[in-house]
This record gives sequence, C-alpha cells and structure tokens, in this order.
Amino acid sequence: MTESDHTETIKSQILEKTGRPPRLHRVEVCQHHNGNYRVNIWEKLEPTGDSAYSTAVHIGASYYLKVSDSGEIIRSNPPLTKLRFLA
Repeated sequence: MTESDHTETIKSQILEKTGRPPRLHRVEVCQHHNGNYRVNIWEKLEPTGDSAYSTAVHIGASYYLKVSDSGEIIRSNPPLTKLRFLA
C-alpha cells in the first residue's frame, strides 16, 4: 500500500498556523517515509538595484513534520508558531 500525497493539505495547515509571508514564493513539501515530511517556506527577497529582473528567493522557514494517514500534522520540529515577517 502506498502512502497518500497530502501536499495541499499540509500546505494549507502550514500557512494557517504560521501566517502567509507577504513575499511568499512557494511552499515546498517533500514526502519522506512513514508519514514524515520536510516543508520549506520559500520567500522572495526584496529587489535591490540591478536585480529587479531576477528575483532572488530564500528559505524563510523549514519544518520536519509527522503527518497522520489523513494528512493532519501531528507534530512539527520546530513547533509551528506564527512567524514574524519583514514588511
């Protein structure tokens, strides 16, 4: 039996619990084994000078998750808390 892909369920839970960064680029969900996932929240950096045409991105937050068979987050390392974002 293969594990279900809970990517969209996990993304929505992450953004609900941490807040949505003003310059969100993407939420990357990587499935590992036995209900374990790695989630990276990628943010666009503020454009500076001549880089206006090539937006740089970085990982603003990263989590290791244990997820139930239905896609609910059971635990997170580090714990999921509201993030403070630069304006």
